[in-house]
Amino acid sequence: MKNIKNYIIASSLLLLTAACSDLTELNVNPSFPTNVPANTLINPIEQYMAQGLSFDGRFIGKYVQNFSQSTANFVWDRYGNDPVPSENGAETWRVVYTNIGLNLSVVQQQAIEQNRYDVLGFSKVIRAWSWQTCTDHHGEIIAFDQVFTARASFDYVSQDKVYDEVVRLLKEGITDLARTDGNVNQAYFAVGDKIYNGDRAKWTKFAYGVLARNANNLINKANYDPDKVIEYCDKSLASSADDAYLLNNGTVSADTNFWGPLRANMNNFRQTDFVVRTMDGSIFTGAIDPRMYRILSPSKGTSETAPASAANPDPTKYTYLGNPLNTAAVTSGTSQIPNPYGLLANAVSTDPGRYVFKNAAKFPLMTYMEIQFIKAEAAFKKGDKAMALDAYKKGIEASFDFVNLNTVARTTYPITTTITAAERTAFLGNAAIMPIAANLTISQIMLQKYIALWGIGYIETWNDFRKYHYDPTVYTSLNTAGNIANGGNVSENFGKLPYRLRNRYASEYQWNYASILSIGGEKVDYITKEMWFSQK
Repeated sequence: MKNIKNYIIASSLLLLTAACSDLTELNVNPSFPTNVPANTLINPIEQYMAQGLSFDGRFIGKYVQNFSQSTANFVWDRYGNDPVPSENGAETWRVVYTNIGLNLSVVQQQAIEQNRYDVLGFSKVIRAWSWQTCTDHHGEIIAFDQVFTARASFDYVSQDKVYDEVVRLLKEGITDLARTDGNVNQAYFAVGDKIYNGDRAKWTKFAYGVLARNANNLINKANYDPDKVIEYCDKSLASSADDAYLLNNGTVSADTNFWGPLRANMNNFRQTDFVVRTMDGSIFTGAIDPRMYRILSPSKGTSETAPASAANPDPTKYTYLGNPLNTAAVTSGTSQIPNPYGLLANAVSTDPGRYVFKNAAKFPLMTYMEIQFIKAEAAFKKGDKAMALDAYKKGIEASFDFVNLNTVARTTYPITTTITAAERTAFLGNAAIMPIAANLTISQIMLQKYIALWGIGYIETWNDFRKYHYDPTVYTSLNTAGNIANGGNVSENFGKLPYRLRNRYASEYQWNYASILSIGGEKVDYITKEMWFSQK
């Protein structure tokens, strides 16, 4: 009898094991594999990089006065923020830790296991980019040895350590990208890489661009080394052909530029009076910038609707107005301020858009023009004004090329053409724009960089604003919290300017609150806590 019982038990265990195996196989969905090739994860990672910057650009764009709201008393125009539980301004945190996070870890682990050093180098460079971008948004971030582990809570690491970790990862990534042994294979890498098509040399240049950003943010530190910044710039993007773009098809919402008419996120945005002053001859005395006619939206003015030739419009007949922060954009008569699509009404999906505000516009993660302005600033700090002027000029020229690449030509109001060679020559021949080297100022460099990055480079522009502490002698005529009309900045700021965004509510304020308390994140004026990188 005992033997019979043992047989029954053994048989039952065998059946149970078989059943469990069958159930395991039964619950595998071939349409949603749990183990996928690393190269298929690369493109979603790249797309999320643009998503975080675009979403948060709606708010950082207000801090750097690229845009203001069409209505008065908007909290971000007043240098405030939407308090928790709102997650406005925390999309980058979500992208870095949720959307990219573990996917990038999977890419890296597979690359190690398969000796794919090109993909491994890419994974380290993007991880470094993610830490750099996240810390420049939020300050302290999650400790590196705790993130993506099974912990229930996470400690934060200080920003100086983040900056050091970024450098370490980038240098490792550059070394890996230089390897040709193992299973390095551009065709495999290019399956997912839609930015550089698996080109290791271009990813190496991108890595040096992140190093340049990292090093040049430290102008207030005793160990700031302009020579190192210049070295990184010279090893970074060599021309506009190296620009890092995310592509958009512009056919449905999911593959459309975040700023395009189909998604209509810019309907209530208005260009500011500050950006208009940088281009209408007010700041650069008498030098009217031909980029203004292509990137900003004209009000009706004298309305050139019937020029002698649509191919030769007279843009001087248009009026360019900007909205002062914390006021309502004028909504009647010839002084109406259109939205960035060039419209007085809300956009519809078929509108052509304007400049980078069109459905199929490519989103730039890094551009040659930015790198040249970084080099110009570093050379100026070094005291080599001849080098600074050369890089400054190259930055402006590259900006003109970028504008022409993105100009939406129109033969009806507002009539628009690309910048002509004559316009370019006249602008660069104006001493207010292109002085002799000895007369070049840091204000000229930073303002021209501001124009070049308007509408695309929000976080880099905000880094500049913060490291110069919103200085109106650098950013001439900039309206800061103390002199904005109609009430000044939000009362919660206690008269101070914003230096950071709040961490993500869903992950940090709900589940990691002890760490939030450790950095003062519960305080109403937390966003005014100065960043380590901007402190002297």
